[in-house]
Amino acid sequence: MSSVWIAGLPAVAAYQMHVTGETTCPCLDAAEALGEHLVNTQTHERPLRLFGDDRFNRGSKVDCLMVSHVDPLLHPGGNYCYPTDYGQQRCEVWDQRLEVVCAQGPDELPERCKGLFMARKENACHELFHPKALALPWCHQSWCYVDPDNCDLEKSKSFFFPGAELWYSYETCASRNFFEIWKLVQLEMCSRFSVVEKPYVIMWLSCWTCAFLQQVIDTTRKLEDQQDRLGKWQRAYLALQLLVLVTETYANMQRIPWSGDFWSSYNLYVYVFINSAVFVRATMMSQVVWDWYEVRLLKMPVLPYQMDGKGWTDEMRAGLLVCIFQFLSSLGVFFVISVTHLLPALILYPWIFWAVAAGLVKSRVWISSLNFDPESRFGRALVVGTNSFLSVMGIQVLVTCMVRTYAGEWSSGYLTPLWNDFLVRRLRVWYTCHLRHATFQEMVLDQDFINLFVR
Repeated sequence: MSSVWIAGLPAVAAYQMHVTGETTCPCLDAAEALGEHLVNTQTHERPLRLFGDDRFNRGSKVDCLMVSHVDPLLHPGGNYCYPTDYGQQRCEVWDQRLEVVCAQGPDELPERCKGLFMARKENACHELFHPKALALPWCHQSWCYVDPDNCDLEKSKSFFFPGAELWYSYETCASRNFFEIWKLVQLEMCSRFSVVEKPYVIMWLSCWTCAFLQQVIDTTRKLEDQQDRLGKWQRAYLALQLLVLVTETYANMQRIPWSGDFWSSYNLYVYVFINSAVFVRATMMSQVVWDWYEVRLLKMPVLPYQMDGKGWTDEMRAGLLVCIFQFLSSLGVFFVISVTHLLPALILYPWIFWAVAAGLVKSRVWISSLNFDPESRFGRALVVGTNSFLSVMGIQVLVTCMVRTYAGEWSSGYLTPLWNDFLVRRLRVWYTCHLRHATFQEMVLDQDFINLFVR
């Protein structure tokens, strides 16, 4: 009988490569580093013999691989019983029906469902686990543990077993590594940068609150003699914001692990930057500057005379301040991001830009339709808050869509990066990262919480 060939390989060989990983990066048959995490949940004993032929037998002494680092953000200290062959021997969608991020399981797992991964595929056990409706993309991807010295494909250190020197690879299983840009990044953004993707309602509240605060600061101008220029408190507000933006940008750049693949590190930094207070505050300040231009407060120099002196028009002065806050305050980072991420996103998703632009043009009309005078102090606050929200969210969505496109999410569909951006903005995650376990002092000093009220 003749063999069936697929891309130059016999069908049997191609299937074997798909199951056990690429030949240049095969799945580990047994990850010895996991031995200390194996346990018999009935006797609470750990096996004397960690590995061997009987390790994967249903009647072996171990029935659980105990995992405790699954979700330190929402479920700190949680312990979960994973299959004893988790991530080993073959490519598999291991996480789709495992707790606690990808699925919801029973409080007490029956003994018949413990042990090998195949036990959980039996009907009686399969029905006990319910994949979450809004599970993140990495939950549905195939992967396995690999030997870093015997793998020339993309690989990463284990997150669930820190310090175990375990490496995993999605690429060897012909899958995308969404874990790096979803699960791991979200946790690292919180622990390392004190930042997570803000839910739309939080961003809306933040922009409007800051817009009204800015109008309160503007009232201090009434205490001064010259009413045709910015007051000293408004100037102080500008200087303070600029100082904070520069220092935060520098701090975030130092926190990024720039070792390894530079493009991956840069793509990660773009993701952090666009969701950070630096970008949000800079965009908010650009809208504040535009508000000052609309009410003709930029007729007189704002910066030192050598930079902003004779011959400068209101438009030139407004443009200078916007450039300073939107680009120079981030040490030029946002300019680079505009070239590498924002401009390509405008080509791929132009309808998002047009929707945001239409909102910015119509914002004053919307405020008027609510019977508020957009020229009044209250109306100005509404306009600034609305425009800030539209600008921040529009640019964030465009840039993060491009970050995810570079990470390979476009392979699942044109709208996948956009839908995934919507999924990740979870109120519970934001609350947990900043407020759940915070004391009053920690809350007051939390930069992301402060940014709800001060820009």
